[in-house]
Amino acid sequence: MYLNIHTHHIEADDAIIQVENLIIDSSIPMEVWIKQIESSLPNQYFSAGLHPWYLKEGQLEADLALLKRILAHPKVLFVGECGLDKICQTDWTFQINVFKTQIQIAEELQKPIVIHCVRAFSEIIQIKKLLRPKSPWLIHGFNNNEQILKQLVQHQMYISLGSALLQDKSNAVRLITSIPIKQLFLETDDKNCTISSIFVAASKQLEVEVEYLQEKIYANFKLIV
Repeated sequence: MYLNIHTHHIEADDAIIQVENLIIDSSIPMEVWIKQIESSLPNQYFSAGLHPWYLKEGQLEADLALLKRILAHPKVLFVGECGLDKICQTDWTFQINVFKTQIQIAEELQKPIVIHCVRAFSEIIQIKKLLRPKSPWLIHGFNNNEQILKQLVQHQMYISLGSALLQDKSNAVRLITSIPIKQLFLETDDKNCTISSIFVAASKQLEVEVEYLQEKIYANFKLIV
């Protein structure tokens, strides 16, 4: 069975375990979110968080209140995606404060956290060292350099690779063999591709059977949720 740890586009296939990302916005009523969750496929789950691109200071309190209510639903397995992004327009200090707040929520609920990170890996690692969270951290859509990867792995973070695996000269292709399989996940994110194509590309680079990769990644999933 394929496992897609982070997606914005659900594939109409009951045989795929999929974690759809919800970018929480309190201007949308609670009933709408719950309807989306409860009308989902049997093997469809969710992550829910405040994305750094869309943070609004004026509605933060309402967004956090809604987030906590949505995270209480049993099909919402992850907090996120949330994190830090140095190339978006959102105030940097505000990003850090909201990220830390969501880390605290993840700790309280004992749920893993899906992290969006752009040019802020040193800050992410620094925050992890400072807060010493017990909940698992997953860096989604990794496609960066070897030095950063080594630090993330060393700090016990899970690494999720996506469509960059379909690009022959990407960092994801070059470095996938450096990721311990017990810390590896695969995803489609918001890209127009199938999770099966990502698994095929990953298995080719790792020189293992797709079925072996399915088994190992599913085991990682069960370990953190």
